[in-house]
Amino acid sequence: MGWFSNFCSSVGSAVSSIGSAVSNVASRAWEGAREIAGKAVSWMADKAENFVDGVKEVWSKVKPYVAAISPFLKQAAKLAPWPWLSTAITIFDHALQTLLKLEDSPVLKKIEAAINWTISTAKKLKETYLDPKEIEEANKRKEVFEQAATQVTGDAKHAMALASMINDYVKIQSVIKIIFEENAVDNFDHYLRLRATQKLLANVEQALTSASSIEEISSDDMFMLEVGAKLIKKNPTLSDADALRIDEIIFNRFNSKLLPFVFEEMIMAWEQNLESKRAEWQELNADFAKETVLMRRLKTTERLSELSEQDQILLSGLMARSPETQEKLSALEKHNREMKNYVSAAEGFLQVLEKDPEQLIAEGKEYLAEESAAAGMIIIDCAQNGKRWEDLTPEQQSLIIDYANIFEADCKQRLKKLIEIEVGA
Repeated sequence: MGWFSNFCSSVGSAVSSIGSAVSNVASRAWEGAREIAGKAVSWMADKAENFVDGVKEVWSKVKPYVAAISPFLKQAAKLAPWPWLSTAITIFDHALQTLLKLEDSPVLKKIEAAINWTISTAKKLKETYLDPKEIEEANKRKEVFEQAATQVTGDAKHAMALASMINDYVKIQSVIKIIFEENAVDNFDHYLRLRATQKLLANVEQALTSASSIEEISSDDMFMLEVGAKLIKKNPTLSDADALRIDEIIFNRFNSKLLPFVFEEMIMAWEQNLESKRAEWQELNADFAKETVLMRRLKTTERLSELSEQDQILLSGLMARSPETQEKLSALEKHNREMKNYVSAAEGFLQVLEKDPEQLIAEGKEYLAEESAAAGMIIIDCAQNGKRWEDLTPEQQSLIIDYANIFEADCKQRLKKLIEIEVGA
């Protein structure tokens, strides 16, 4: 079980309760549907290779898009010095002087260098990237700031938190830049962590850009970067309290519950990969159609007269390739059809998790309480037991297809919305 599955478990109690307007019987049905939907998307993230291509292939399709739209990778917009920086630097200096007055403090030898680094870096925050060795130094600096924070109060304590925030910001954007450059996405769990961190970082960046004073940089902004710093670790962990807090922040800032906030990135990746596969099929099919026409013409010529040696070689090659190409087209078409079903089904699960029952009922989707539970159980069975599409019974396939068809248009609309939000960031 990966980070995403554990994360889903941690925030299970944070999912909003069923509204009082729904009867007790219906409430239990919706609660059951939500529980299964949550497990289904968790399993799909954890065992994604059972449903679609491996992360390396999906990432190769998504990477150029993600890199192009990521706000912290845009080099075109050179920000002027942020208004709060001058005040922050003054407070950093004050905090340093406070610490220097302490006697026998083990952090004294390290804090001056850490503060000076922060002051220097804060002036060119957007342009600062660390190499792997410097990232390790950033981890040590964070420990220094945490130690120093226990020895001061008031503005000095806030300065330590702000310095740690700047340290985390630079470290996070550096780690993600390295991942882009080295194509180092390990699995879908890693992909989800990466995208969640990007979204948190982008939101904090907006706060840093718009703040006119350090008071406008809230403890939630700092906490979001702390979470981001944890998520880029090899084996990240979050306490239940931290998970619930980030869930609340995400709801307040993004109007989204935590699980959909993270998992919708998987849907976007799959849908983009699917579009690429569809284009691949169309290109291959067009080439095959041309070759088929040429092969028929050569066969006709062969029946009516003798082919030249060059044309005979060409015909032999076309005839040899034809079965293989047909098989590849058939396999690709099957893959795309199955992938579409799973991706669109995942959209349905997200809607059950995102929307209150009253909203779904108002949209005429009261049947989703039962249908989502049934479709989710099939998905979970596939993930747990490594089942492929062909292992499902005709009835199970039909249920998934029908469920997926309901949400195909919504899935495309979500992708469009995500792209618009990112590009507009």
